[in-house]
Amino acid sequence: MRLGVLASRDAASRRFASETVRTVHRRFPAVAVRTDLGPPPPDVLVAVGDDHFLLQTLRRAAPETALLGVGGGFLAEVPPEQLDEALGRLLAGEHWTEERLRLEVRLDGRRIAPVLNEAALSTSRGAGFLRYTLEIDGERLWRDGGDGVIVCTPTGSTGYGLSAGGPIVMENSEAFVVVPVASSTGQRPVVVPSRSVITIADIESRLGRDLVLDGDERVRLRTKGFTIHAAEHPARFVRFGKARYLRVFGKLHAMQENLEIPSSAPPSAKFLFRLLEDEGPLTERQLILESGLPERTVRNALSFLIKANLVRRTPSLRDARGAVFALRP
Repeated sequence: MRLGVLASRDAASRRFASETVRTVHRRFPAVAVRTDLGPPPPDVLVAVGDDHFLLQTLRRAAPETALLGVGGGFLAEVPPEQLDEALGRLLAGEHWTEERLRLEVRLDGRRIAPVLNEAALSTSRGAGFLRYTLEIDGERLWRDGGDGVIVCTPTGSTGYGLSAGGPIVMENSEAFVVVPVASSTGQRPVVVPSRSVITIADIESRLGRDLVLDGDERVRLRTKGFTIHAAEHPARFVRFGKARYLRVFGKLHAMQENLEIPSSAPPSAKFLFRLLEDEGPLTERQLILESGLPERTVRNALSFLIKANLVRRTPSLRDARGAVFALRP
């Protein structure tokens, strides 16, 4: 087996990755291990980091490489402290490989690397309004206006799609979900077969047009449309145990049960935590207005909540320069 090990830039992830390489050399000297993506590409890639890092790594990895995610996010299979045990099971063949549907965007005559979660259309700057036409297999479904539209996979249905009002889809389903964001005509999310070709056409916006991929890659649109279809190669994940369906519900439930703010937290942090709990995702500006707290106090409270792993910061679909804050699911 060819084994790869990569880590995100934070010190803790790098430390765990270095320990992993040493462990493999010591316990499994016959296994070839490297700290890059090849060539030749690794059979299994151990990726240590948060979900954003795992998503970025998937876009770079060869389609035949299976990912063993290590961390505390939705895509991770094991926490860092259980990595030694997981390596033993992996190299003993006590695992199985799960395939996840990915989407591929065709834009300006070129293909963009397969996306695991979602592709979201928004304006390039500000809280802008745009119009677009949705077509499925060449048939027009609607002409809508609003903050944008999200096309997500089953894996991505618990991310931006869910926060915009979309359904949770079983992660092994063969379907895409199209979720209009703040629809001006009352359009509702629609689930379409994965064999469909989704076209977003006739996009109009005075503030530019951007496509946000997996929440962290922003592509400026020079044309008025693009198409989405199922990627030829699915994402491949190393899994342990028997669970093959609805894994996300177990993680959602566990994370919600463990999400408690410590008693030692500053009063402002406790206040913002309850506000996000009651109101859902909010921007920093909205938090300042809703809480009535000074701007500096809100920023300090958010910094505490993020470091405590209670709140996540994600790029805003409406403003390339802004962010949305929400309780960790």
